Amino acid sequence: MNTMDTWKEIEELQLRCEQYEGISLKLNWDMLRQPQVPGGTEQLLTYEDGQLVGFMGLYGFASSMEICGMVRPGFRRRGIFTALWNQALAIIERNRTSSVLLNTPAGSASGTGFLTGLPLKFSHSEYQMKWDAAAAKLASSDASSAASSVVLRPAREDEFDILVELDSSGFDISKEDAAEVYRLQKQENMQEHVMIELDGQPAGKMRLWTEDNETWIYGLTVSVKLRGLGIGRSALMQTIERERRNYNGINLEVALDNPNALRLYESCGFVIVNKQDYYSYK
Repeated sequence: MNTMDTWKEIEELQLRCEQYEGISLKLNWDMLRQPQVPGGTEQLLTYEDGQLVGFMGLYGFASSMEICGMVRPGFRRRGIFTALWNQALAIIERNRTSSVLLNTPAGSASGTGFLTGLPLKFSHSEYQMKWDAAAAKLASSDASSAASSVVLRPAREDEFDILVELDSSGFDISKEDAAEVYRLQKQENMQEHVMIELDGQPAGKMRLWTEDNETWIYGLTVSVKLRGLGIGRSALMQTIERERRNYNGINLEVALDNPNALRLYESCGFVIVNKQDYYSYK
């Protein structure tokens, strides 16, 4: 079986699980479709009678890792997910991973029930949001005068250090981890790294990933010293307009403990469509 066939099987299993529980699984397809390498993205699969019945995705971010999995309805409570988790533990030990987060849709009774039985601690929740024209608040009075000088352009190869610094200061991670994450992301050909400029100077960045006419906005951050000028809002509105012209839906994620970002996204017309809960493993 080739890689494309495996992806189709995972997609079918995801659809089956989502329909069964009325949930939305976060499988990080932008990373899942990249070549599997130690320390990067890896996938664990369980088959019974030629049918994919269990999946677990391990997504490496420098020294950290996120994990998400699923088991086909009708095959649950048979130890399939436990066996996948034990395989994941071996990989965590092999990679000497320092931080592990497992996520599950907040509305998944089976996912939440399984994770609360592991030696995990609740970490945080994350909203998945989608732009909705009916909810958009496009009042120009909300934007400052600086927003008119904001320009978006593709990030250049020689701006590696600037992107790393923006990620490090914007998301409170080390420069080493930020650099490693950026190198992994550059391997994903479907992603677009965008530099946000103010008056011709780098002021922020974000990352876009588009597939099946759906665009996801990741890693949006503005330089600490330039916040409050409407730069992030302008970058969002320009991105929304571009993706609308391309007939793409626009999506993003925001942590529950980031009320400022949540208010910004809502004021631009994003509405909450799903919630993911994260649990940390030690």
